[in-house]
Amino acid sequence: MASGGVVIVAYYAPYYLLTQFCGVRYLVSSVVGSTISSTINFVLQKFWTFEDKGVANVHLQVIVFILVSGGYTVANGGMLYLLVEKLHMNYLMAQIVVSSILGIVSYPISGWIFRAQTR
Repeated sequence: MASGGVVIVAYYAPYYLLTQFCGVRYLVSSVVGSTISSTINFVLQKFWTFEDKGVANVHLQVIVFILVSGGYTVANGGMLYLLVEKLHMNYLMAQIVVSSILGIVSYPISGWIFRAQTR
């Protein structure tokens, strides 16, 4: 649970700061936040949450994790766009909705990545 909190902060801090104070479009800010949080998420999920200390298959885990994270980033952007541009939802509220949806599927997929690649 603590690792999830760290990853949430790692995403929302640049997302909010870049959009609110630097004038960066929310979709660009979401990609920056995703990149930062995904990097932190990989390390925390691998070594802490799933206690996978092995490094023999880390290259496979990184590849799969990057592909999955890329998919999340695309899905995140698509859902954000729909909620903000089409439904006129505030970008922060939209991100909370999208994060909740994606969060439901992310933990089991992360578990699969780190458990399946260590066998």
